Amino acid sequence: MNSVGSELKRRLLATPTVGVIGLGYVGLPLAVAFAESGATVVGVDLDARRRETVASGSSVTEDITNDRVRALVSSGRLRVAGDVEPLRDADAIIICVPTPLGKSRQPDISYIERATEDVAQILRPGQLVVLESTTYPGTTQGVLRPRLERNGLVVGRDFFLAFSPERIDPGSRTHRLESIAKVVGGTM
Repeated sequence: MNSVGSELKRRLLATPTVGVIGLGYVGLPLAVAFAESGATVVGVDLDARRRETVASGSSVTEDITNDRVRALVSSGRLRVAGDVEPLRDADAIIICVPTPLGKSRQPDISYIERATEDVAQILRPGQLVVLESTTYPGTTQGVLRPRLERNGLVVGRDFFLAFSPERIDPGSRTHRLESIAKVVGGTM
């Protein structure tokens, strides 16, 4: 592991700042879990109504109670933003944006592309970027990596890139975020 990786590991094991792009049924539970674990979380969402709801201490998904969101917002552990600029100082940035199916039943990755372009503008050495949106194999390497490396930073040397498939079962009382195994695949 290089010195950039060692420093990132140290920050992640201490009190990290985590950015979550997309505060829907995948992103909000993830943001809440990170904040409850002690991280400072900045949630980014383009939907003004969703941002206002979360910032006021209310949940936008049935899996997370208003009380949990309210406590995290009140403590300052969970903040909300309308763009990625506040993620410039994040240790990890997790992309949890929608991938609706198009007419041909293929995932529309335009939200992933936009989020990645936004992240590329603020990406700095020592950050971890994780794609957690549902998509087809190869999206991390073929879509994210070239966009994120466009400004001269290199995966594995300057920043780190991973994919973690969405593992949410909305509304399930049995299979909750906390009990579902987390799978993460990194790239070098």
